[in-house]
Amino acid sequence: MTIDRNQITADMSFDSASDSKFTRQYREEVEMVFSGLDCALVDEKAVYCTSELTTGARLYAALREHQLKTKDELRKQMGKDWYNANLWEPNIKAAMEFAKSVRSALGGRTMVITPSPFTAPGWSQPEYLAFWETLLRTRIRSAWFNHNWQFSNSCTFEFAVAQHVGLSTLDHEGNALGLLAGVKLVEDAIDQLDSEGFDTARQREYLKSLSVVRDQAGRKFADTD
Repeated sequence: MTIDRNQITADMSFDSASDSKFTRQYREEVEMVFSGLDCALVDEKAVYCTSELTTGARLYAALREHQLKTKDELRKQMGKDWYNANLWEPNIKAAMEFAKSVRSALGGRTMVITPSPFTAPGWSQPEYLAFWETLLRTRIRSAWFNHNWQFSNSCTFEFAVAQHVGLSTLDHEGNALGLLAGVKLVEDAIDQLDSEGFDTARQREYLKSLSVVRDQAGRKFADTD
């Protein structure tokens, strides 16, 4: 008799999940997630791969097609199912493929983190960004930015954080993506979106942070000249 161990594993577990309910503060949830990450990282610093998710080139293309200006208008007009199928899910897929390609380019054994599959019900967008900022500042050694990252609010934010920390930043092909080059990409993206009447307030906020980093770097260079 042949035993199908895969089927046994699928049908059996040694324990079952409880129905306990928990009430936690945001800070407690963040600490819990980081403790899980640290179990995998084991004092290693990972490579961070970022791609457009809630905003970005795919969103703006859809807004142009439907002659709208905000993602809320798009979601209301087209419906949640359409929004997920045409924007959210393709962005998640592209982000995962990018992270896999980076891991492969680095030899397949490097710890790579992508924000795309992570969900924390109840968190606001600022809370998500605060979490990723802490991750970048404490557990990341380099950050890779997918194609067209400069059209994404969150990617622009992450680039600003990475530059402030002094992380190595690279484009989707693995080429160095320096501060000045990144600032120029963001400035050009803002100019393009402004000309089409899109809201660029968030990108401008993060660009201002990048400008502060650029000015600090310039002063440091002048002091050592």
